[in-house]
Amino acid sequence: LALAFNGGEYLSQSAISEADIVAATARYLQPVVGQELLEALQDKEYEWLLAEYVAPALAFAVRNLVQPSLTLRTGDSGVTAPKTDASTAAERHALIALMHSIKSRMRELIVRLSDHLNSHADNYPEYNPKLNILNRCSIDGGLVQIF
Repeated sequence: LALAFNGGEYLSQSAISEADIVAATARYLQPVVGQELLEALQDKEYEWLLAEYVAPALAFAVRNLVQPSLTLRTGDSGVTAPKTDASTAAERHALIALMHSIKSRMRELIVRLSDHLNSHADNYPEYNPKLNILNRCSIDGGLVQIF
């Protein structure tokens, strides 16, 4: 929470579930780091890599997945936007800008992780650059590039 939400934003610990973290890991990190390195990280190996590169990327990947559900609430009355006497829900254009910002930061942090792994592959024997999806495919300006 501290990595993905700044000090001015409050979010309860219960807002992010273990399932959210597992889903973000599978969708965004595993295709970059590979299963073997992911398992090594889960076994608490490479703590520096985890703290400096993996955790920030994972934090924004989780936020990217959960932000839409934080913006709306589902209940017996259906889907509603939160509203209190002290606040109202953000307007549509603000929500779109927020999601764009979150997605952009997530991508930058994942590319940063990928670049570090590629530059220091000898330090991580479990890492295989050939399995890193970013070394084979990228989306730039809406254009899919496969190499």
